[in-house]
Amino acid sequence: MLSRTKVTTKNLIALALVSSISTFYLNQRISDVVGETNCSAVRGRNDNKSVVHPAGGVLANLLSPRSTWSGNMSDACGMDATNNHTTRIHPCQRICTTRLNKIYYADAPAGLSDRKVILRDLSQLAGFLCAEVIMPPPKEHLSADHNFDKPISDEIEWSDFINITFIQDGSPAIKSAKTLEEGIQISSWSNVPAFKLSGPKYKDWLHVVSIEGKAIDDFVEIQRFSFQQPHNATIGFVWEIHKKWYPSDLWLRRLPVLDPEVKESAIHEYRKTMRPFLETYHGLHPKNKKIGCVYTNQASIPPQLAMMQKRLMKRIVRNSPNNTIFGLLHLHRGDAINECDTSVEMMRQYFSCSLKKTELLGKNITMLMTTDEDDLQYRQSVMALIEDYPHVSILDADQIVRTVVKEAAENGIINKALENNYYIFEVESILRDWGNTFFKFHLVRRRSTCRECLKLFRVLGSVIEQ
Repeated sequence: MLSRTKVTTKNLIALALVSSISTFYLNQRISDVVGETNCSAVRGRNDNKSVVHPAGGVLANLLSPRSTWSGNMSDACGMDATNNHTTRIHPCQRICTTRLNKIYYADAPAGLSDRKVILRDLSQLAGFLCAEVIMPPPKEHLSADHNFDKPISDEIEWSDFINITFIQDGSPAIKSAKTLEEGIQISSWSNVPAFKLSGPKYKDWLHVVSIEGKAIDDFVEIQRFSFQQPHNATIGFVWEIHKKWYPSDLWLRRLPVLDPEVKESAIHEYRKTMRPFLETYHGLHPKNKKIGCVYTNQASIPPQLAMMQKRLMKRIVRNSPNNTIFGLLHLHRGDAINECDTSVEMMRQYFSCSLKKTELLGKNITMLMTTDEDDLQYRQSVMALIEDYPHVSILDADQIVRTVVKEAAENGIINKALENNYYIFEVESILRDWGNTFFKFHLVRRRSTCRECLKLFRVLGSVIEQ
């Protein structure tokens, strides 16, 4: 077994700047980062048009104005954006006959949005390297800080939160650590290395451990190994990546191409257009052209989560007046409380301006309030302001979500362990989807969006006319 811990000596220029970029910024980039690739180059077309890969679902509704897609959306690299599944394999993809290789990532606990970015990119790398992703279970990788200082149950799997499958065959990209093959063991999730390979089956496996954000040289070696694996390979690699995801030297430039001498003798066909689209790279280099091959379906959500979101929307409709127009009211307090005034008095003025003349529309208006403010008195005070507008009602969406999840857990519809703040947040994510046509307006007061008024009479007047 080839096993070692490599530490390269490459000078990591400007990594201090990279490490300061927040996960929130990366998630905000998703509307632009939907997997662009020059499909004409691999299809032999001569129109030289770049196309945006429509990841489907929410992302398909959030294509950036800067995107260069032109033509039928279902033809973009083989994806069917309407049905949100693959109709054929992307021409840019490397075809894998086996996925015995493993890619592992471990870090200190963090929030779910952070972990999702990492899981999406690890899955893309796995698609390219004919591997599967192994992560410590959510209990080990999600911070208790976001769950009222309580760790989530060890019954919870990543598949409860995110559904990533390989386009080639529809198989899950993320493998449960509970189902590792005999001979592959985890000594401890925090150990470096974490994996122990034993027995004759794994004697000659390549075991690479990347630490301290130094992974690019390891990628080069693993890429060489992967493209020289036989189609019926029984010897694979385990690539462990430990900590420092965002400051990693993987993101200093696009992934290196395969060495020419290796390409000539490689068992697998290699084209540089096969290199995967990586969200983290483009989040850190927003001015660079967004290119790369897409190997995974990432827009679909776990079926059980979709079912819970459907139950939530039904509950909202049931608790609302007939003939109503739905909109979202989002108030960000927390660390933005001094940057965007959301005091009760400010909200009184905001409603007075935003709701002016809306009674003339002849429709009821229902606002769904979401906020990070835990102070019950504040929430109730804001909701009480709506009593001045007989045609307007307001629902505490956060409370409704908690109730819907609690009832489902108590009635055996979902695992009781899913009654945690992370899962509630995911169920509620359907309310944060600005591509959701259920909502006809968004009243938002937060650091990045702090308008003093949104004249709903004008906004909703055009909606009603349509």
